[in-house]
Amino acid sequence: MAGELTLVWDKSPDALAAAAAFAARVIGAHPAYISHGEIQTGLSDDGKTWPADLAARYANDFADPGDDRDLLLAHDADGVLCGIAILSFEATSRRCFAVIEDMAVEPARRSLGIGAALLAELDRAVRARGIEWVFLESGLNNHRAHAFFERSGFETVSHVFAKRLPK
Repeated sequence: MAGELTLVWDKSPDALAAAAAFAARVIGAHPAYISHGEIQTGLSDDGKTWPADLAARYANDFADPGDDRDLLLAHDADGVLCGIAILSFEATSRRCFAVIEDMAVEPARRSLGIGAALLAELDRAVRARGIEWVFLESGLNNHRAHAFFERSGFETVSHVFAKRLPK
């Protein structure tokens, strides 16, 4: 399947809207995708469930990626969107790094090499900038994704703890 893919970096309004709808449908289908990033960005209010207006929140989140955020799309041979990834580049006073903010593959097409193709292209983009570290986060119970990322060379480097304070 991966050989039949077209991978393209595209931040056009149409691509961003299609990716947002894809993310809301695919990622929003399972609470296991929720991690601290979804809480921090307001995609999940409680860290356990998706809100009813998730599609609108993704549309808003993807609408203006800025200069340091890129969208990678995977289309099959028929031009159907079957995977997405959002990659951001960040810097502190001591280090530049990349973050895979979101990555999703159409559920019926998993284990066909699409995720591996997306990761390979993300890796190429990060290396092209001379960056040493790429980070990603994954929901606590998204075990299939964890295994995929570990097979792809990622290692667990921390556990994130959160505490919701009363309003």
